[in-house]
Amino acid sequence: MATRKAPPRIEIAHFDTDFFDSGERFDAWNQNMGVLFDLLAPDGSVPKHDMSARIDVCNLGDAVFGVTRAQSQLFSRNDRRVARDDLDHILVQVFLEGGGLASSDHRIEAGDMLIIDLDQPHEMLNSDFANLTMVLPRELHPALSDLLSVFHGRRLGQDNPMVPFVAEHLRSLWNHVPEMDMGHAGVALKGTLGLLETWLTHEADLTEDAAPEVSLAVGKAIFRYIDQNLGEQLAPETLARTFRISRSQLYRIFAPHDGVARYILERRLRRSLHMLSNPANTTMNIGAIGYTCGFSSESQFSKSFKNRYGISPSEARAMGHTAAATGADLAAGGVDMPEFTAWIRSLGR
Repeated sequence: MATRKAPPRIEIAHFDTDFFDSGERFDAWNQNMGVLFDLLAPDGSVPKHDMSARIDVCNLGDAVFGVTRAQSQLFSRNDRRVARDDLDHILVQVFLEGGGLASSDHRIEAGDMLIIDLDQPHEMLNSDFANLTMVLPRELHPALSDLLSVFHGRRLGQDNPMVPFVAEHLRSLWNHVPEMDMGHAGVALKGTLGLLETWLTHEADLTEDAAPEVSLAVGKAIFRYIDQNLGEQLAPETLARTFRISRSQLYRIFAPHDGVARYILERRLRRSLHMLSNPANTTMNIGAIGYTCGFSSESQFSKSFKNRYGISPSEARAMGHTAAATGADLAAGGVDMPEFTAWIRSLGR
């Protein structure tokens, strides 16, 4: 009788600046956390080389999950950075110690949660801190990602009883990771994401200003329809007619997104960014990518893209190809990226 093969254990990695000489510590830290953010000292200068930071992290397959501890510093992602590295992930953070001030003017404290959508600009001045972070690739968790992205940069505080409940669940998951194999991890992750989605759906229902007959499910259906038809004409009257709701109801659904037209433009620009950054689309010219994403002309596309990201579509394409080539060269040359960086870059691929 064949013996059933046990699932592999969860991969766990550790990084600590104490393992490095004083003059190498910031560079080592930047090789890890720099995959997500540009890093500066609180005053905007390059951090001290003898800084202290630590990452303990695990690879759950469809998510990267771990605890980060570091001294006070400025974490940022501007439009150019978003365009340059094309990381379409969302971070769910629980602050265990310390906190900081986000660019949304939300002050984060220990016990609070923070959502960061890497597809949107973000800046936060952190105090000395420790946080528990789950990194989720958008394409593997689209429904949850849509809910999470609405809360980008905003404090989810302990005045909401669900915040400490969810935070305690995430801490418990982290505490039990060493006992799990990848089979357990899949079950635990599915339950965790289900908890987040159910909670945030409830939050969205509480804040929904639309008429009662316009449910959250209708809003989700409209968002999916837009993503699937970005190359088509998507006028408000067309959407209202397709989903049999009034234009005023449609406008209420899109109010948190600065309106229907703004939401559609943002989705088209994001789609074009991902297409430009993907070397598989090298044979498509700039105009064809713009047309595929719903722009009527190359000039309109280029102007909108540069207004959003601060660079031209051709510059974004060059940046994406350079990043891909650099990664390939490192792999071909036998140079290993830090495990944390490699796991983040491989999510969803």
